[in-house]
Amino acid sequence: MKKYIILSLLFLSLLSCGDDEDIYKGDASGEYVSNVDWTEASNSSTGDFLKYFFCNDDPSAPGEHYFLAALKWHDPNKIESGSEPDERQFGFGYWMQPHAMDVLIDAYIRTGEQKYRDAFEPWLSGMKYWNGRNHWGNRYPNSEGLWNNFYDDMLWCALTTARMYDITGEQVFWDATMTQWKFIKTAKNEKAEDVAGYGNDLKATARKGLAWKWDSPYSRMSCSNGPGCLLAMKLYKICKKEGKDEEAAYYLNFAQEVYAWMSQFLCDISTGQVYDNMSVENSDPAQWKPDKVALSYNQGTFMASALELYNATGDEEYLRNAVAFGSYQVNKKMDSTYPIFSGEGSNGDNLLFRGVFLRYFLDMLKQPTNKIYTENTKKKFINALRSSSDVLWTFGHNPNRYFYQYHWAQAPTAGNRGTDGVCDIATNAQVPAATLIEIRARYEDWAKGKESEDRIY
Repeated sequence: MKKYIILSLLFLSLLSCGDDEDIYKGDASGEYVSNVDWTEASNSSTGDFLKYFFCNDDPSAPGEHYFLAALKWHDPNKIESGSEPDERQFGFGYWMQPHAMDVLIDAYIRTGEQKYRDAFEPWLSGMKYWNGRNHWGNRYPNSEGLWNNFYDDMLWCALTTARMYDITGEQVFWDATMTQWKFIKTAKNEKAEDVAGYGNDLKATARKGLAWKWDSPYSRMSCSNGPGCLLAMKLYKICKKEGKDEEAAYYLNFAQEVYAWMSQFLCDISTGQVYDNMSVENSDPAQWKPDKVALSYNQGTFMASALELYNATGDEEYLRNAVAFGSYQVNKKMDSTYPIFSGEGSNGDNLLFRGVFLRYFLDMLKQPTNKIYTENTKKKFINALRSSSDVLWTFGHNPNRYFYQYHWAQAPTAGNRGTDGVCDIATNAQVPAATLIEIRARYEDWAKGKESEDRIY
């Protein structure tokens, strides 16, 4: 006889009041069982994502491969009735692009299907074309179109190209990563004149952190430091795997210095809260006052950086921090109505934040438990992933339509985000939801011992 596992009493009570079948189930031993075939769910979700959001109109034309800005349904077309979108909104959003591509990378890891792999090189060409043509190509003409004034934008892209290289071994992706790295590493302000006016000790202190923008050397944001530390650790692992020990040591030292700085100034280790940003424009570190808003993507990259450093060094303090950063997200940033990770804005860049956390939450769920990362904590983390994905899949899309808006517990309708009479599916909203479905499917594959999940990409 099966019994129900209560992950959220409120959510179960909501289900019991309607016609929806309970989706939190267990077998006689109390083990979790899902009604959803997550392989089928993720194939449907990511299949539609590739079909509708990835621009591939003229494969021979330069720059034709990138993710659109949005899909729209105008009256009398209705997403609820299954009609096709009648407008594709074009527009190149740089920092969204790598997060969107990561969904296809997940699908390729999970399925091995060539249709996902076939998007890799064309997408990179599109990135180079549009970033170089519309944004920063004239500033650094020898950067292959990959230079950007925002270090975090280059970091997100480099994390994705590093994944591509790690999976495929294709030199084009390593070259793209290294092109970006030669600019990214300058965020560390390693030249003393970059922090002119400080005493020697303060210069050294400021240089440990990463700037946010190329033209703002005193800016320090978690969205550049967390990904910067994490990218260095990903490059460390690649170099270790390839026997490049001297290069690996360089990346590890880079990551450790950045991590030491950001854990001192950009978070509260005791609570696991990551702060958003801080300026170091004055010469007294005691006056460096951070903006303490906690955002999901920063929680995720700090968690992932700490976990990577723990696995590289065995230093338990890193694991303790990784658990704290993940716990803050699970304990403090769940929705008050449904057991899902809460959103941090219904439009713009903020829509993406949940997805970045989820990208690295999978690594945490794969991590073995010990006295620091206990079984109870890991179960709580697993339940958070499962409840979020169960809610999204049950309530967050229309029948046979795998599109999502900001509200993960509400299927898309006109007016959710756009004007009355228009159903607007922003790619920034689609990406974190599609990420969640892929991460859930990959986690379940890992839990079943599927060979494709032996490594962390």
